[in-house]
Amino acid sequence: MIAAQGKILVAQPFLNDGYFKRSVILLTEHNEHGTMGFVMNKPMHLRLKDVLPGMQDLMNPLYKGGPVADNQLFFIHRFGIEINNSMPIGESGWFWGGNFEDVIKLLRDHKVSHKDIRFFVGYAGWEEKQLPTEIEEKAWFINDPDYSLIMSEDADHIWGNELKRMGSNYAILGNFPEDPSMN
Repeated sequence: MIAAQGKILVAQPFLNDGYFKRSVILLTEHNEHGTMGFVMNKPMHLRLKDVLPGMQDLMNPLYKGGPVADNQLFFIHRFGIEINNSMPIGESGWFWGGNFEDVIKLLRDHKVSHKDIRFFVGYAGWEEKQLPTEIEEKAWFINDPDYSLIMSEDADHIWGNELKRMGSNYAILGNFPEDPSMN
């Protein structure tokens, strides 16, 4: 399988990068200029209300989307044209970005559940040949996403569940200890 918009990257258990260790990344853009995506399984100890003044009723959790633009807020959702300027993530029925005022209105009107939208601080990005090099170096597995799993609020299990979905040869890797020296 090759990297493409709408695919997920699942970190190899041996990837010891402090930021991407055991990450699952949804790719929202992939073209000749580079790749962009969001880490789906790194929740922060913050809620939307903590970063938006005057929005004390917005309890949506925030996730560390990646190390790029880590002072900006991003989001993926399944509202399509209800959020102007949204960009589709392939043919998945999911979108990223769009008019934030439309998002606030949907949130205030209680038309959004936590499984319909996810907010990120920062994103993961690769220059044009960087991700293919990392894939050749066996840093990532590539798979089709199961949105019900990656949008689950139980972020601790996303990485292992994605490995299990890839088949028995990969499932065993999900049991690989985070720190092999402690085994």
